[in-house]
Amino acid sequence: MEMAASSKSAAPSARETRESLNLLVLGMCSGAALDSITCALVRYRQQSPDGPLRMLIIKHEEVPVPLQLRTQILNLLRDHPRNPTAMIRVHKLLGYMHSTAFDCFCNNSKPQRPLDSIDLLAVRADSIPPSVTPAMAPTQISTEAEPTFTSWPAVIASKTGITTTSNVSVTRRPVNEDNPTAGPPVDSLLIRHPKKFRVCMTITDLLNITIVPPGEGVATTAPPSSICGPGTMFIEYALRYATSNHRSNNHSIDAFYSQGTVNQSIVDLFLEQNDYSIRVPSLRIATEMFGQHEVQSVIDECLFLGMDDKDTVATITRITAENMVRQYNRLVAAHCPPDHEIDELLICGPGARNMDIVEYLEEKLPDKVITRPLDDIGIPGDAKEAVCCAHLGLETILKFAAKEDGPFENDQQGKLMGSIVKGKHWDTLRDHVMRHSSGIEASAVQRVIVERQ
Repeated sequence: MEMAASSKSAAPSARETRESLNLLVLGMCSGAALDSITCALVRYRQQSPDGPLRMLIIKHEEVPVPLQLRTQILNLLRDHPRNPTAMIRVHKLLGYMHSTAFDCFCNNSKPQRPLDSIDLLAVRADSIPPSVTPAMAPTQISTEAEPTFTSWPAVIASKTGITTTSNVSVTRRPVNEDNPTAGPPVDSLLIRHPKKFRVCMTITDLLNITIVPPGEGVATTAPPSSICGPGTMFIEYALRYATSNHRSNNHSIDAFYSQGTVNQSIVDLFLEQNDYSIRVPSLRIATEMFGQHEVQSVIDECLFLGMDDKDTVATITRITAENMVRQYNRLVAAHCPPDHEIDELLICGPGARNMDIVEYLEEKLPDKVITRPLDDIGIPGDAKEAVCCAHLGLETILKFAAKEDGPFENDQQGKLMGSIVKGKHWDTLRDHVMRHSSGIEASAVQRVIVERQ
């Protein structure tokens, strides 16, 4: 552990010397499509609980998920309503998937990073239902061969030995603890500017748009943030179709596909029939065949009209880009005060590397809106979701370290919503956090300073 050594886990008194917070957190986030795991290793430092939190992103990487493993998990997720024990297998496979990605991430570090140097793992899987325990079929006779349930975060903690938090929600706890409503998303904490009115557009499997008004510190109320339709999933499906499953990364579209001709009538008809301001895509889009089913209908229409592969990919890319513009305009009109104008549009996620999307956004948005990659403010755009996950994990530990009745999992049962699975060095981690907060529950982080290496 890269922190000050401490004795036992007894709660320190306020008279004891307060320690500066110094934690190394690895955020791991698998998106709705379960085709990769984004990892971000973040160093957090804080002099006092009411002071600014300093965040340094040390390393980030995207670890691909083998197609065979991904297909197996998705098939089990589709089958679990009919097979009560399918979710047990899903959790074991998810734990194996993330712990293997953890090993790959650490082994690829140069020099290789010792496992014990990481204080906390924060994991998130958007496509997994927030159900706590799989439904177990009743049996007349219990046998030793009967499967037992261990949640996927518990599998990760067991294999790595590191305390693991799981956060299904993408929002922080409220600044005012008396307010029962959800806190603002992490976006507002990381990209809030004292004078600039910003919008953050995250283009991953799905599209997420967050409006962040100017101000100091973190917003006291949750700014508008919503999933607004497909992000990269439609384009990846079209690429898999056009290349017979040889490639799916939409950000690496070569000149052949970028030169396709868009069929605007198909674009208009699809977005009229699929209004994403009314119907929000499910986070379990890959499992429920939401995206694949809809985009296949577009491909079928393109085939009926005699369009070739490059025109089909170009048309589906335009559907995604035009929906982004429509949802941006809708949210800005609804939530931006008349006396304010949007200063900057920050774009991030794998889709931000698709120049067809970026150029269309810059063409259609007002000239006064500056489009910038999230990297400009010190946060790698590809790692933004993993960075947010790491921050949620940190705040979970800060909130519950002082509580003996916190949301801890035991060996067989436990809640996945913000749960904590204790690792080998839990006592050291908890003791360090409590010495930092003088033995009381730490307040929500008010300000984050993003440091650059």
